[in-house]
Amino acid sequence: MRYVYSDNMMMIARSMDYADVLDTVKGRNPVIWTCSTCAKLCNGIGGIDAAERLADKLRNDGVNVLSCVSVSAACLMHKVRSKGEELHKDADMIISLMCDIGVTCISRAFGKDVLDPLITLGYGFMDDDGSPMIMSCNDAHAPLTLREAAEKKGMSTDPLV
Repeated sequence: MRYVYSDNMMMIARSMDYADVLDTVKGRNPVIWTCSTCAKLCNGIGGIDAAERLADKLRNDGVNVLSCVSVSAACLMHKVRSKGEELHKDADMIISLMCDIGVTCISRAFGKDVLDPLITLGYGFMDDDGSPMIMSCNDAHAPLTLREAAEKKGMSTDPLV
């Protein structure tokens, strides 16, 4: 029997621009929910710092952002549910800064509308120099950088703001 330890993580890029997010959340009372693992490691597209920057910008543009919530692993339902008390009772929407699996978890856990301005490109790993690398199903021996993979799909790996 062979056991393999995996350090794989989800590789995430941005599929919306700030203006599109702003248009979608105007008149709503969102909470920004983020993951401090994969999303944070993907060029800071997620994590509490990215969430707070986005909240500040949205507030400056008149959106009533109620709070920012960060979970260490949004793909683990028990961790998501454990942060449930931080989901403001007046929130009518969640802005997600995490992978598609995290989006599914928060949607199932809380039954709120979820805006997902990010997209999961696949799985990958952190190279020795700290660069996020994405695995290609076509050639697993020549992984692309996250930025290369996102640009091929017309996306960005930069945070929203």
